[in-house]
Amino acid sequence: MAQGQRKFQAPKPGKSKKTAATAAGRSQGPKKGARVIAPKKARVVQQRKLRKDLEVGIRKKIEHDLVMKASSSLPKKLALLREPGKKKGAAAGPTPS
Repeated sequence: MAQGQRKFQAPKPGKSKKTAATAAGRSQGPKKGARVIAPKKARVVQQRKLRKDLEVGIRKKIEHDLVMKASSSLPKKLALLREPGKKKGAAAGPTPS
């Protein structure tokens, strides 16, 4: 048996840098966010699309109502700032309401 530490780490045969990089990427854990499995039936796809559109419309209506209520009660004009990069063009600047 050797009496001391090894000076050099011997490379293990069969391992490459490519497999080590992919193994490091997999070991980071599960991804964030909801998991959605795409449905196979066209009717279910249509139902999901309709539901998503309704949810977006409801959310936009609620936001609009809140903006109108807040702007009517404040003495100073309310300006909303949108996140840049989502839509090109008009969404980059503040919107008057």
